[in-house]
Amino acid sequence: MQEDSRDNREWEHWPGRKPLDDGIRHRLKALFAATDETDPVDALISDRGREIEAQTEQLQETIQGLERREEQAAKLRAAVEEMLRHGSAELDERHAALTALALELGAREEQIHEQQHDLALRRQELGAVELRRAAVERREDAAAEREAALELAAAELRSRGTRLGETARAPGDNAAAEPAPEAHILVLPDAGWRIVEQDGAAPVVDSTVDVDGRAYVVTRLGRSTLPGDRRPCAYLEPARRPVAG
Repeated sequence: MQEDSRDNREWEHWPGRKPLDDGIRHRLKALFAATDETDPVDALISDRGREIEAQTEQLQETIQGLERREEQAAKLRAAVEEMLRHGSAELDERHAALTALALELGAREEQIHEQQHDLALRRQELGAVELRRAAVERREDAAAEREAALELAAAELRSRGTRLGETARAPGDNAAAEPAPEAHILVLPDAGWRIVEQDGAAPVVDSTVDVDGRAYVVTRLGRSTLPGDRRPCAYLEPARRPVAG
């Protein structure tokens, strides 16, 4: 220690070293010297430091709150994404189910359309069959009526033939009967069948005959069904009206 002090003193008095200024020496001593008086700047710095520390603590608390909120937001985001994934999957399943139902509905509608078409065809066929049946029934009724009328006409002709035969076989008349004047018989439909006797030659087939102001067409020719009557017999049908051009 003595050597260090001696060295320092020697260093202070070293040739070429300038002595320290007393003002600088005092300023340095004042910097390192303890003082009991409080400097206003130090007090202000201390207050500012405490305020900064308080603000720092508040900032730390705010940052911690933000971090907690960020964690909660991340959890909520993950939950929402999970819900969206589940919802998207459910929507895909429902869309697939709706597509399948739409296809099935289309197939059923097409099947119903085909069934309706088949039903319409069957109704048309059934209607045609009913019309044919009705036409056949009308023809059968007309044929039955004509047959009954022909039977009545034949009975009437037979009765007239019987009367004519009795007249021709008069007692004591052995001479040959003179030929009857040329005549013919018309059989026409009139609320049944009616027999009309006319003089002259019988009309030809497809010719038109006027009876009581009405036109008839000859459909066929035959012999009289009356016993002993050799007159020709013409069967008539009502003439159809010409179609206006």
